[in-house]
Parts: sequence; C-alpha cells; structure tokens
Amino acid sequence: MARTKKQTRQIDYQATGKTELRNCIRQYGRLAGGIAHDLNTILTTIYGYSELALETLEETSEAGQNIRNIILAADRARMLTGRLMNLGLPAGNDRKTVRPGDIIEETVSLITPSMPHGTTVEVNIKSPDILISADPLQLFRVFTNLALNALQAMESSGGRLTITLEAVSVDDHKQLTPGKYALIRFADTGEGMDEKTADKMFDPFFTARRSGNGTGLGLSLVHDIISDLEGDINVSSAVREGTVVEVLIPAEKGKFVSQP
Repeated sequence: MARTKKQTRQIDYQATGKTELRNCIRQYGRLAGGIAHDLNTILTTIYGYSELALETLEETSEAGQNIRNIILAADRARMLTGRLMNLGLPAGNDRKTVRPGDIIEETVSLITPSMPHGTTVEVNIKSPDILISADPLQLFRVFTNLALNALQAMESSGGRLTITLEAVSVDDHKQLTPGKYALIRFADTGEGMDEKTADKMFDPFFTARRSGNGTGLGLSLVHDIISDLEGDINVSSAVREGTVVEVLIPAEKGKFVSQP
C-alpha cells in the first residue's frame, strides 16, 4: 500500500529524531568517559599521598585508621569511575546469556555510595537462575537509569526503592510473544507522577526534573534497549503514591530454571 506524503514525512521525522538522539547519547557517553579519566588522575594522587602518610604513622593509631578509610573510599571511587568509563564506550549489540540478577547486584553497588539521605534500596531476587540474552553493558545502563530516576524522586523526603526479579509466564499480551519472561520491577515510594507526565516518561528529551538536573535522554534510551530485546516496559504512578516501572525481557529458551 502506497504511503501518503504525510506518512512519509512522519517516518522521515522519526528516523531523523532517532539519529539525533543516538548522536547526543554518544556525546554524553564520551563526556562521562572523559570525566572518569580525569577523576582517576586525581585518585592516583590521593592514593600516593595516603600511602606516604601511612608510612609515617603507627598502624594502630587513630590517624592511621583514618588514612586507611580514605584509601577504602578511593577504592570505591575508582570502581565507580571504571563503570563510568564503560558507559562512555559505544554500546554495541554484543548479546550474551546473562543473569539479570547479577546485573541488578552490580547496579545496586554502583548507586549505593551516592544515595540521597533517608533513602534505602531493597533487592528481592525471587528467580536467581533465570537467564536472558542481552548485551550486559546495555542492561546495566537500563537498570542504572531506572534506579537513579527512582532515587531522584525520593530526594526531598526519602523513601524506599524495591528492585524485584521474578520469572513469569506471558500468555496474553498485545506486543509480546507468549512464553517465559524475566520481570524486573523498580518500585519507589517517591513523589509519583500524574498520568500526563507518566505517558511522556520515555519520550526523547522529556524530563520532569528541575531545570539543569536532567537531559531527558536516559529513559528514552531505556525504552529503545528494551524494545531491541523484544521486551516491554510499563509505568504506573500516582502523585504522592510513588512509581512502579516493570520491565519484561524474554527468558532464554531451554535455559530457564524454575523456582520452587
């Protein structure tokens, strides 16, 4: 069936928008990698002077313990900058069989040091052995974006983020093929959103954050990655009642381990 001029213009517009979005994401990734590289240089200086200071102090002294705490904090910072540098790398489509539960644990270890005061994270892995086919770096980006978005919604009054992984069967879904899926749920007790805001949540460049606090790129990227995995993502939210984001990703056929 022939396309109308209006349909053709719409398709061209969508293609152009996706290209511009990918270019923006690539630029932000390079920026993150550059910042991480500079931070590593500063951390090297912190390590050097801390080790020199330890050489002049007694092992059991209070000052010596304080220096060791500085080194431990620098170790955690170096881990974070390493992940930032990975985020700055181009995200290909290097799919592997992975355990989403492992990626969730990595995500939590990343976000924990920078969590807002008064917030907590609870992880509930109901199906630890479920496997999916995905690029681990892309999956890490998805989980990190969703977790940080939830934490930001709880900045002002604190709250709890609960991340749940469980195996589910999908039989009647408009967009998904029937079968076994990994369901990853991010439920926060934050400010919540009205229906109009929730509907725009995954639109490119849309952000509900205050000016200067968000680019609107992260959640659009999340939507694209989940779509590429032939999965689905849904949001339910209400003002002052928190937000629940549910991600469905097909389980690897023949590699699903049932839970009792």
